[in-house]
Amino acid sequence: MQTETLVLKEIEYPDRMSWDLVDRFADEMPSYDNDPSNPEWRATPVIPIDLRSEGYGIVHVKDESDKRSNPTQTIKDRAAWEIATLYRDFGRGLYLKRKSGSLNGDVGSIPVPRLSLITAGNVGRAISHVFNRYGLPPMKLLLDSSLSTERLDILKGLYADLYMVNLDERLLLPHDIKRLTNNADGVDITSVMAIEPQAVFYDWHVHEAFNESPDEIYLPYGSGRLFENYLTWQERALRNQRQDPRLMADIGKVIGMSILGGEPAKRDSLANKLTKSFNPFVLFDDQDIAAMKSFSFTGRNTGIYQVPEERIIEAYQLLSRHMDTEYSSSAGLALYLQRFSEGKVDTKNKVLVVNTGKGI
Repeated sequence: MQTETLVLKEIEYPDRMSWDLVDRFADEMPSYDNDPSNPEWRATPVIPIDLRSEGYGIVHVKDESDKRSNPTQTIKDRAAWEIATLYRDFGRGLYLKRKSGSLNGDVGSIPVPRLSLITAGNVGRAISHVFNRYGLPPMKLLLDSSLSTERLDILKGLYADLYMVNLDERLLLPHDIKRLTNNADGVDITSVMAIEPQAVFYDWHVHEAFNESPDEIYLPYGSGRLFENYLTWQERALRNQRQDPRLMADIGKVIGMSILGGEPAKRDSLANKLTKSFNPFVLFDDQDIAAMKSFSFTGRNTGIYQVPEERIIEAYQLLSRHMDTEYSSSAGLALYLQRFSEGKVDTKNKVLVVNTGKGI
């Protein structure tokens, strides 16, 4: 039986390429190298927080809610930018093909690539912001029918095509996602790995965090992409023949860092942007993590840990005193609080907690 979808909104956009569109895609978005003197991203601040009066230690929080860095106040702005650059490179690729003679002057037969994505809201809003800024084709967003009316009303105002379906009904494969978003000939960006989402979505963030030289890094775990970026760049730090120019920390220190992802233990958690019935596109499972630890590519405590609801609530309350956050963004701190209360945190170690921001 096919899953049915509800079409909420579709925005008119050309379905075939033109040289005007090629110019827009290729020329309006800037390019960056991995040059720390000309960064692609403004580094988000790291804020020390003393929790000793609450019975915990001192943590350093990397605050992705900072508006000077992330326009929609979440770490998803970084991933949204990387997705948008696909159109920049597509346009430049068409220029190069014309120059080489492999493409004649007519591009009218080339379809405009359309992208589909499952989202709980934050990444959809971030993508809508950057796509609207550069006049790119509206993203086709697939939403869960369980979304609150308040969040749905915000999403309806985005520069995006919107579709709704019951995501708990069954596991959706890429062809399902494209069908449900009226994008049969397009691309499901949720599942595409050719663009290396595990390496490019949060690469600048990861290097900013590494350069703080912490012993442990605590972060929320939802889709898995942020966690995967950390592990990918730990491996590359060790195995690359030349050190990435953005990396200032000692490589031995980097591969010794434990990366700890906190996910809600409850399916109906308040941290509802991290919960999911299915996560078919995760790249690093328990066996991959175990292999990386066996080869000393990462710290001995690296892993994905479930955190109880009371810790998520406590973490949110503590973090809210210092910065904008939400329950889902506080899951990394929640895991730290849980491990500290269990005597599993060495108070001599430097702890970095990632606040992924405050979104919809």
